[in-house]
Order: sequence, then structure tokens, then C-alpha cells
Amino acid sequence: MDSWNITASKDLLATLAKVSISKNQGNNFSAVNSAGFSSDYAKILSEKIAEMQNEFKAASENNFNQDINVETNMPVIETVKRFRPDGSIMITTYEDGKISSTQKIKPHLVPMPDYSAPPTPEGDTEIKYVQRFTLAELLML
Repeated sequence: MDSWNITASKDLLATLAKVSISKNQGNNFSAVNSAGFSSDYAKILSEKIAEMQNEFKAASENNFNQDINVETNMPVIETVKRFRPDGSIMITTYEDGKISSTQKIKPHLVPMPDYSAPPTPEGDTEIKYVQRFTLAELLML
């Protein structure tokens, strides 16, 4: 109904309604007053729209109340992964702010030459151990 954009004044609509009433003696289909509803169909339509709006408001309030109840009843579970300096991974699971489980995954260490360190007395390069995960291990983290 918003797209009709009627710009006629109320006085003009009232006089047109009176003229149409005088032409259609006894016919209730024509407009009776311009400020209110113009026909029985418009009255019924406005009542149905008001009913639907009330039902929508009630449903949205009910939905909002259910969301609040669900949030208070369900525990909050949070999983935190920490990568340690030694290459290990610590997985901590919190339930309602308290630690429920802790798991520590040790890395697979592989010897690698360390060229930044000074050479050994025998003249060989220094060896350091570096973490090395396989592709499957990385995907499972």
C-alpha cells in the first residue's frame, strides 16, 4: 500500500466520496470517509495485517526468551592450543572456566646442522635438534 502515493487532500477525497455515495444510492462498496477505511475489504485487510504483526512480535519475544534459556543451561567449552618454545604443543580444554583436560604433544625432533654456531673442535658443524611434524600430524592438530 506504500507504493500508491496518493497526494490528493482529505477535502477532495471527502467530496469525491460524497459524490459517489449520491450516485450509488444504497451501494456500500464506495468510499464512505477518506480519513478511515474505504471499504469492508480494507477493514478486513488491516485487521489481518495487525494480527500478523502481533503474532510476529509474540514469536520473536518467545524466540528471544528461548535463546536466553539455552545459553544459561549449556556449559561453555573452550579449547586452547599453546605452542611451547621447546616445540611441544599443549592443548587445554576449559569447561565453565575450569580446566577439564590437558594434553601435551611432544614434537618429533630431527638433527639438523647449525651453521650459526661455531664449529666443533674437530672442525665439524654443530648439530641441533629441530621439531619436524609430518603432514598427517599437522592436519590432525
